[in-house]
Amino acid sequence: MKRIGVDVGGTFTDVVGVEKGKIISYKVHSTPDNPATGVGDGLEVFLSSDSEGFEVGHIHHGTTVGTNALLESETAETALITTEGFRDVLEIGRQDRPQLYDLDFSRPSPVIPRSLRFTVPERIGPGGEVVRSLDKAELKKVVESIPDPVEAVAVSTLFSFANPVHEKKIKKYLVNNGFGVTLSSEVLPEPREYERTSTTAINASLKPVFRDYLGQLESRAEDLDLESDWLVMQSNGGLIEPDIAKREPVRTILSGPAGGVEGAQFIAGSAGYEDVLTLDMGGTSADVCLIKDGEASVTTDWSIDDHPVGVSSLDVHTIGAGGGSIAWMDEGGALRVGPGSAGADPGPVCYSRGGEEPTVTDAHLVLGRLDPDFPLADSLELERGAARKAISEKIGAPLDLGPREAAQGILDVANSNMKRALRLVSVQQGHDPRTFALLAYGGAGPLHAARLAKEMSIPRVIIPPAAGVLSSLGLLASDTRQEFVSSVLRNSEAIEPEEIRAEWEEMSKKASPSLTEGKVDHRPYLDIRYSGQSYHLRVPVSKVQLNRSGLDEAIEEFHGVHERKYGHSKTDEPVEVVSQRLEFIGKIDDLSLSGDLSGDGEAYLGDRDVIFSGESEKTKIFRYENLGVGDSVSGPAILHSRDSTIVVHPGQSAELNGDGALIIEV
Repeated sequence: MKRIGVDVGGTFTDVVGVEKGKIISYKVHSTPDNPATGVGDGLEVFLSSDSEGFEVGHIHHGTTVGTNALLESETAETALITTEGFRDVLEIGRQDRPQLYDLDFSRPSPVIPRSLRFTVPERIGPGGEVVRSLDKAELKKVVESIPDPVEAVAVSTLFSFANPVHEKKIKKYLVNNGFGVTLSSEVLPEPREYERTSTTAINASLKPVFRDYLGQLESRAEDLDLESDWLVMQSNGGLIEPDIAKREPVRTILSGPAGGVEGAQFIAGSAGYEDVLTLDMGGTSADVCLIKDGEASVTTDWSIDDHPVGVSSLDVHTIGAGGGSIAWMDEGGALRVGPGSAGADPGPVCYSRGGEEPTVTDAHLVLGRLDPDFPLADSLELERGAARKAISEKIGAPLDLGPREAAQGILDVANSNMKRALRLVSVQQGHDPRTFALLAYGGAGPLHAARLAKEMSIPRVIIPPAAGVLSSLGLLASDTRQEFVSSVLRNSEAIEPEEIRAEWEEMSKKASPSLTEGKVDHRPYLDIRYSGQSYHLRVPVSKVQLNRSGLDEAIEEFHGVHERKYGHSKTDEPVEVVSQRLEFIGKIDDLSLSGDLSGDGEAYLGDRDVIFSGESEKTKIFRYENLGVGDSVSGPAILHSRDSTIVVHPGQSAELNGDGALIIEV
């Protein structure tokens, strides 16, 4: 039984399968108004193409539905019930200022407005003791006052992570009255009131959205006679069943970028590289992440649109820099690129679908990196004249530049934005980019990677096979993953390892049986901090059967992690264990790729003039799919493939490895 990956991007929806080591991929236009339509279209194209007879057993899906719903405020009408006196936790937040000297900044509106936030008399103490019993009469009044349009209710009461008894009683009453409910003690049973309440509110507001979306996907699959099991990508790089995704959609917010990082780990590992910076540049955004010792960075301290999300996620940093990012002039006459995007509809000017604002893709076309003779995604025709006119009028004229100089300026600004993002996940985290490789993918990533690597002194670039659909390919290389967490919040000296072991055993009983069939890895972690700190660090533990020496080893590791992340540690300071975690990794059959890409035609297609750093260079043009293992290319060169375009700059060289990845020596 085969598996296929489906990833929804801002411009294209990608569908990928692997047959005898060969990647089969198709792109269709995304449908922002209803992403399920684009997914269904992609599946239909895949099944009606050369892949007929490809027996589909599993569909692995990466989606931006949660992200888009939050960013576009299209979540379900949601209410919040919390402890009396804590109605405004979402509004108060951490009281910090995101821009210290910006007097005009404004915070985004809370996920749940004040009019839909309610309180009930009750109180659990920090040790889990019942300080004040739940007032059931007041709860009844609150539930009766919730307006009819509300579809979901988030419940986040004080210290419920220590004792969820009141939250469970509130849930029972709400369910009996027909409401969908999310409890903070189920989604994020951890300290930090604001983050826990925010995560719970986000999850509740997304549940109706995900229920409808996944229902549409399953219905469309039935129409296509696809009797396949669906698995959904989480932000942490693991797959879960649709039922879990419907119950806890907050875990899927960075589903799309996570698939790309998983694919990057797979390709980098196959090529023999453990330390990699990833660059995923698509139509609307660029995502960067750091992989160290073969493992991507993971965080529980992240946010979307300034709303904190406490569940585990790959540490992906996103900026508004994609092929569709719009170039514009600010009030001071400076050239800007993004974060606004032409998206899938109408798209860049050169798509001739109604776009009027010049984009990064238009700039590449004007400079000769893209060519009308090579349609994007095998079908999207490019109109150079329209792109040239838009850049001349909107950018060139205000800056008194010709179209080529203006186009180069657009790319320089876009590259500058991406360099800042790459430095954020590397240099600012204590990592030297010169010891890493840059792995670039997405439809636009390979266009920019070689220039970015040169400017950041990164010695090597890896362009994976099927770079434009790597996020979908990464879905096929991903394992299932379930994470469970419980609060500890005690000094390490006061902890008995037996208590930790017993709690991990209880967590083991919660794992979905269908996701723990076959080979399963158990990965235990402890969240540790110095006493008095507000934030913790996640530290891996060697084995589930924890003893005192194992706990001491984890504390020593914490000191080392703290030193690497913040530049200092205090080995003589007391430490606290905040939470304990247990991950279940259900291993999926290994994915293997064949590097035999050679097609029927010649790889070398001739020469054309391409602009590099303002100068026209005679550049060799290749068809990537017709290269063979060991074939080498000297820059300047352009390699066109079905799903992306690769630029090798003057003075650089590239060679195709055994898995079909192009290794560029900078």
